[in-house]
Amino acid sequence: MLLNDTIAAFATSSASGAVALLRLSGPLSLAILQTLANKKTFEPRRATLVNIYDDDAVLDKALALYFKAPASYTGQDIVEITLHASPYIKTRVLQNCFKLGARMAKPGEFTMRAYLNGKMDLAQAQGVADIIASKNKAAHKAAMNTLEGKLSSRLQEIKTDLMDLLAQVEVRLDDTDGEMQDLPKEYIDQILNKAQNNITKLAQTFSNGKFVKEGIKTAIIGVPNSGKSSLLNALLGFDRAIVSEQSGTTRDTLEAEISIDGFNLILTDTAGIREHALDAAEIEGMQRSHKAAQQADIIIFVRALQKTELEENLFKQMQQTGKKIIEVYNKADLFKDEIKKNAISCKTGQGLEDLKKEIIKTIGLADLNQDEVIITSALHYQALKKASEELNLALEKSGELDLMAAHLRWALESLQGLIGIFTPEDVLDIIFSKFCVGK
Repeated sequence: MLLNDTIAAFATSSASGAVALLRLSGPLSLAILQTLANKKTFEPRRATLVNIYDDDAVLDKALALYFKAPASYTGQDIVEITLHASPYIKTRVLQNCFKLGARMAKPGEFTMRAYLNGKMDLAQAQGVADIIASKNKAAHKAAMNTLEGKLSSRLQEIKTDLMDLLAQVEVRLDDTDGEMQDLPKEYIDQILNKAQNNITKLAQTFSNGKFVKEGIKTAIIGVPNSGKSSLLNALLGFDRAIVSEQSGTTRDTLEAEISIDGFNLILTDTAGIREHALDAAEIEGMQRSHKAAQQADIIIFVRALQKTELEENLFKQMQQTGKKIIEVYNKADLFKDEIKKNAISCKTGQGLEDLKKEIIKTIGLADLNQDEVIITSALHYQALKKASEELNLALEKSGELDLMAAHLRWALESLQGLIGIFTPEDVLDIIFSKFCVGK
């Protein structure tokens, strides 16, 4: 990995906008800025209004910032130039940077340099990617907790306890004269059980972490003309799906997203399911409805006013998927004196707020403390799972110090790989290649 060359890239979107931010990192950053601005002196961390030159002609007026190493994001000299977002200006400035010795940054290379220079660990680097990708309040909070080092702190605490135990075990393995007292089995088990419990608690948060990061996949299922599309539109607050009194209007699945209490809900409107389809298109639509139910985290089963054998058979099919199901009775405005549990009206809005709360409650997120550390990365989850397996084996071999020490080392390797110690270069390339260019 080359750390001594200078990289350049725009940290802002390539889409049209008023301004664009050019970022440089590396030993030539300040010299490139001095040449572009035809100005020798820049005070670190002080914004300076400058002319940016293209040969002898003024190309743009820009705002320049210089961060002197090591007090910067990457730990290297960094320059940030805020330009007008003209495609021509951006192209010419970047070309001139390359002429002056910089090269194009790879995706995530600025953050990779921050990690390699010890400005953050790997878990915090993942937090950077997650905060950029966050679509809702809960995902943003989880990413901020990781970026601020809360996950790293928890992992470091576990790692310290295990390393202390390993050191005590290894010194006894080297004590060939038998001068040291044996470690009490109760003490060993206490340390291992504490670490195991902490790892297990972290790993268990991944089930909620997936919902926080990726959203809750919610399939709206029911017989034809039960009001599925009307429910989608009512939850969204605008007409996204076509609604008609004619049954079988929806022939394909239709997705839309909303935010509920800070969580992202991915709603899928589906074709009504009945025994006899009118044509091949409706058959295909019903097959896609079943597929949406299988892929969903939760099913909203929309019931009509009167229960029918067709509806009951469909409900039993949904139960067989093993998914969590919320039953709602639509068209509550037509119930008159009849009172039903979970009654809603897409026309009047009755029961919709209660339904939203029920979705969050059913999926298990209602009591989630957004200040707690949760695992949202599958990579982190697998590392914790591997460490947990090794600690189980260490507990089984607590009477055989050499075998226990081996499992302790493997558990520590899993944890250290999670926060970035001893992480292979090819793994780093995979992680940081998912970042955008300029970050």
